[in-house]
Amino acid sequence: MQSLLSPLENLHEVREMLLGQRQHYSANFLNKETGDVNAYEALRYIFEEFLKWTPYQVRDCLTLEIVKLMKMESLINRVPCPPELDRNRDFEYVAWFLYPKTKNCNQKDLSIRVYRRLIDGEIVRFPKGYFDGTKRGWFRAQCTFQYMLIEYFPPFEDLESLYRFFAGPEGRKAIQRYKLTVPLQELYETPLDYLHDSLSPIQKSEALYRKYKLIMQKNYRHKNSNREVDSTSEM
Repeated sequence: MQSLLSPLENLHEVREMLLGQRQHYSANFLNKETGDVNAYEALRYIFEEFLKWTPYQVRDCLTLEIVKLMKMESLINRVPCPPELDRNRDFEYVAWFLYPKTKNCNQKDLSIRVYRRLIDGEIVRFPKGYFDGTKRGWFRAQCTFQYMLIEYFPPFEDLESLYRFFAGPEGRKAIQRYKLTVPLQELYETPLDYLHDSLSPIQKSEALYRKYKLIMQKNYRHKNSNREVDSTSEM
């Protein structure tokens, strides 16, 4: 493995921490200006010089117990963690940061991972701001919808039956049942819009989308007119 290119001048703090000769890194070591660089170099020093791990061992073997044993908590707190991952459990993000070549999943994989945890009850909600209206937020919503269709629905008879389903009340119920109400409310006007946006260009149909969008609008106006008639008759 390639050794560190620029060892820290104050690397003695890392050794003292590992040998139990100090309880905390100094404020100067983790200061605002150079703390991130020091944490990066210290983590690589621990993994490469003390543990003798390869980058892939960092990705696959790091656990909370090892983090605590090697007193890495304050160092790892400086490492950015994707919102899809649990900072205190999914430590592969540490390897991804230190050794980018170890990254073994893409944004779609991460989106599906957090959705499966929601479905399985491991988490009770999506991360805060997960569907924030950015390009990444829209992509997350599309990935989760596609996964829902593939995993929890039998094949639809044809594309029109798929559009028809999500243009009706059963489509909204399905989104609620499979816990996608949050992205629906955050990003889309109707389940039909959510469906159409989530299909790939070769799957979607602009004609069917316009057809069922028009039907939904007519049904909405019809219901509203009936309410107005009912309220007038009660006067």
